[in-house]
Amino acid sequence: MSAARGLRGLGLAFLAWTSLPGADPQVAAPPTTPARAEAPAAGPIRFERFERPGPLAGVVARIDLRDPRISVKVVMADGSGTEGGKDCGGRLEVPSALARKHDLAVAINASFFRANPKTIDGQAVTYFVGNCASPVGWHYSEGRLRTRPAEARLRAAAVLHTSGRMTLHASLEQLPPDVRYAVGGNAMVLDAGRVIAKASDTVRHPRSAVGLSEDGNTLLLVAVDGRAEGHSQGATLAELGELLKGFGGWDAINLDGGGSTALVIKDPLTGVFTVANRPSGVAVGLPGLPAERPVVDVLGVVLREAPTERRRDGSLRH
Repeated sequence: MSAARGLRGLGLAFLAWTSLPGADPQVAAPPTTPARAEAPAAGPIRFERFERPGPLAGVVARIDLRDPRISVKVVMADGSGTEGGKDCGGRLEVPSALARKHDLAVAINASFFRANPKTIDGQAVTYFVGNCASPVGWHYSEGRLRTRPAEARLRAAAVLHTSGRMTLHASLEQLPPDVRYAVGGNAMVLDAGRVIAKASDTVRHPRSAVGLSEDGNTLLLVAVDGRAEGHSQGATLAELGELLKGFGGWDAINLDGGGSTALVIKDPLTGVFTVANRPSGVAVGLPGLPAERPVVDVLGVVLREAPTERRRDGSLRH
């Protein structure tokens, strides 16, 4: 695939937004017209940077699920077996490595997970590549159920059906019979266009979220930065819901966040995989340096090359 066609196919667009006068001082709705577009918005995938008062900043990916080149999948980190008498759903890996291995055009960290710390050079370390871990909510991939929620509060789920349709659920007790992939979160933050707000929801964190438009044709993947003075404090769950609604979401689920939040994109020109947001984690062995946290799974988007047709004169048409 040529570089020019790769760029058109991905439709990469980073947009800087400013808030509207009179908008909510914490989470402002996006303006009708972006302040600046660095690349033309075309193709089935668009990326946009956003900034809000607070400060609150991050990245949103919009994916057109109607495009035949697009498919969505859930990928578990490699590894199985047992360790310390417990099953390993996967061996922790950073999202960018999972995206590279499975050639994902976009990937976001997904499941909340459980992993035991180990003592390394006198330090208790949990988030290291290769550590035995397991999702604590729904995870269905590669034709089998890997994990199911151990607690009612972890029953929120994103389900990809065999038809290619995607649905989001606030509390799922059983997976549907036509499930192809499923991954869990801990809360519905937007339900039928209504932001879910709770009095106890007062703490801002880095956030990862998956959302859908009302017609189900647009997938939204959102990474909210946090714990970064002067850049972004993060968002409450209600603020996250407001963000997703402002991006055109109808339903949305909160995924694992905090230091795990990472949205990875593939540069269509170079094939380089880059973390588009600013993760809040820091390196254990190199204090003060930011680090991508290893996770147990990701929700990813595959962008296939457009089919090639041969004209009557023998030349190729893409």
